[in-house]
Amino acid sequence: MSTETIKVKAGDLKPGMGVKSVVRFSSEFSYLDKGTINFLKGMFKDAHVVVKQKDGKHTIPIVGLKLGDHLTAVVNIPSSLRLDSLDEETVGVLRKKGCEEFLITASSLPAPEPVAAAVIGGGDAKIRARRVAETNTFLEKIGLAAEGRSEAAAGVEEMFNQGRSGKPSNKPAMEAVEEILKNDTSTAMVAVAGLKASDQTYTHCVDMSTIFHDACLGILSDGVKTLPEKLSRSTLAAGFMHDIGKSQVPKEILESTKRFAVDSREMLLMRKHVGFGAKILSDAGMDKAMINVAHYHHVKKDTSLPSSYPDVDYSQVMPMTRLAAVVDVYQALIGKRSYKKNWVPGKAVEFLSSLKGTEFDGAMLDHFLNAIGKYPVGSLVRLSTGDLAFVTSIQGQDLDSPVVAVVENAAGEMLRSHLLIDLMIETDISITEVVDHYEHYSANEDQAFQIFSSLNVV
Repeated sequence: MSTETIKVKAGDLKPGMGVKSVVRFSSEFSYLDKGTINFLKGMFKDAHVVVKQKDGKHTIPIVGLKLGDHLTAVVNIPSSLRLDSLDEETVGVLRKKGCEEFLITASSLPAPEPVAAAVIGGGDAKIRARRVAETNTFLEKIGLAAEGRSEAAAGVEEMFNQGRSGKPSNKPAMEAVEEILKNDTSTAMVAVAGLKASDQTYTHCVDMSTIFHDACLGILSDGVKTLPEKLSRSTLAAGFMHDIGKSQVPKEILESTKRFAVDSREMLLMRKHVGFGAKILSDAGMDKAMINVAHYHHVKKDTSLPSSYPDVDYSQVMPMTRLAAVVDVYQALIGKRSYKKNWVPGKAVEFLSSLKGTEFDGAMLDHFLNAIGKYPVGSLVRLSTGDLAFVTSIQGQDLDSPVVAVVENAAGEMLRSHLLIDLMIETDISITEVVDHYEHYSANEDQAFQIFSSLNVV
């Protein structure tokens, strides 16, 4: 039986469906009373639950529920409970008790109506179901990725503060790396980086780390979905610590909101961070590749460019550092700076393409663009139908044809259910332009992120 899952709301739950998890509840579950705990223990015996506490979310056996707990999910529901094929009575109980959203097995869905197939333009139903399941799995990680990004940025700040005190340590960075690996949130954090503007230093290192990791994944993994753990760990760590030398730059310069002139005292001091970083990592016994990234990620292909430093022959720059140089500029473009407007990922990709052979190694730039896509995940695009859609994944080598979720129709009306379209299958639909999501959704800085993370794909 297929293990693919699809998210459905309580109103769409039907007899015959198989429940794998309950992922949203009514407000009554935010402070559990005795009656609700007894219901949960009876309905979901031997399952696990996710509870929200002051120090974060924790997964515990359901028997460990206590009065006052804030329940966010029921997971690992055993097959012995016979919830893998619901009857009408159980559907009614789940709805009545306040279970609002479920993950169900894709194989338990009823066969699609012929009319629905016509609406989406045909295509293979199994491929479509798989795309929906993959997208839901990815979207489930977005909130966790945003939290992890904030926590990791705090870790980077702590690492810098330790360096300023004369006791540099890579422990905060390595703890963040382990958390990302444990939760498998690197790719989701890349999407968050494009949707939520970062600060100038600490979150830059986090975004650099995850984007660098996923770029390496695209280059080295030859299509498989995971890198060897050792390589994942080293690429993430290299990104986190590529700017560790900035811990030796006075904080008032590092966190200044001014744009310093190229020949200013502040900028000359800032440029010394690469040498500081190489020494810190060398003294800590880090490997040569990580040291090379820290030391030479600002060296350009054309070393005569004013933005290229330190003064070194390009042959000294390792291939992975050449890739890191591309990622560093990409993140700087999409990241927030007090003296400039941040770019959306699709526009940044267009700009990077123009720097091939001058600022960047051509092969590494091509590798990066192939890995992140012409329209990176999270990009807001306009389709040839006039609709607006968010890119949710990139499939295959056709970078012009990602998978998208339609969020707004051609009339400008926001949609409640978001049709998922694989543009490699729906060849009569194409992307006509990249839309600046900060300008289009401007109610607040995070509005686009909030819409993306709440997608209800169908």
